[in-house]
Amino acid sequence: MPEKAVEVFIEDLLRRQRLRKKDTPDENAALFQGLSDTNLQTLLSNSRMNEFRSGHNIVQQGDTPGYLYYIMNGSIKTLRHGTDGQESTIRMLQSGDTFMDAVIFMGGSSPVSVKTLEDSRILMIPAEAVRRHALHDSQFACNLLKIVTKHYKSAIQQIDSIVIKNPIERLGYYFLQQHLEQGSESLEVALPFQKSTIANHLGMKPETFSRALSQIKKMGINVDQEKLSLRDAYVLCHFCDPDTAQDCPQFNTEKCPLTPGGPCGSGRKSCH
Repeated sequence: MPEKAVEVFIEDLLRRQRLRKKDTPDENAALFQGLSDTNLQTLLSNSRMNEFRSGHNIVQQGDTPGYLYYIMNGSIKTLRHGTDGQESTIRMLQSGDTFMDAVIFMGGSSPVSVKTLEDSRILMIPAEAVRRHALHDSQFACNLLKIVTKHYKSAIQQIDSIVIKNPIERLGYYFLQQHLEQGSESLEVALPFQKSTIANHLGMKPETFSRALSQIKKMGINVDQEKLSLRDAYVLCHFCDPDTAQDCPQFNTEKCPLTPGGPCGSGRKSCH
C-alpha cells in the first residue's frame, strides 16, 4: 500500500488522464503516459514522496542510486565534479522531469551528482520496482525509452553547442529553445534557471557569459534576472538549426523568416 501522498498523486494522475482527450500526451507526466490504473498502482506501490530544501544533494557522484526520481515541484541540476574541484552542469530539470532513469539500468555508480536548485518535492520510485515493471509493461518500457532518448538528444546538442558554437551562438541557441518551449509568438520568455546556472550549463565562465549577454542585447534581445524581452518574435531565428527547426510551428511556412518571402524578406541574414 503506497503512502498517502503517493495515493493522492495516483488519484490526481488518473483523473487527469480520464479528462484528457485521447492521444493527447501529458507532457508533465511522460513517465506514466498510457499506464492502466492497475499498472500504475503496482509500479508506485512502494514509492514515497520526499521534500528537499534548496541546495540539497540528492545523489552524489559515485553513489549507487536506489530510486528513479520524478520531480513533482521545483528544479534540480545534475553535475559532474572535476579532479580540480570545479563542477560542470550537465542537465537542468523541472517539474515533470525524471533523473537516474538511465543510471538504474546501467548498473554501477552514478556518473553525476544531483542537487536541488530550489525547494523541491520529488516522487522516489524504487529502482528494482522500475526494472521489474519494465519487463512486464510494454507501455511503461516505451515511456522510459522515449525519456532516455530525449536525454540522449539533449546531451548531443549540449556537446555540439560547447564544442562547435561560440559563446553568443550557445546563448542564442539556448534562448531559442526556451522560446519554442514557451510559445514561439511570445515576446517575453521566462528564464527557468538563474543566469549563473545557465552559464555553467553552457560551459561559460561568468565574464564570458556577461560579454555574450552584452553582444546579444545588440540584436534586440534584452535579458534581466527572470526573463527575456524580444524585439520581435523572429529575432532568435538567427540561431535556428535542423534540431530546433523540427520543434518550430512556423518552420517551412509563410511565417518562417528563413524562407524566401518570409517576414524578414529573403532568409535569415536580412532579419538582422
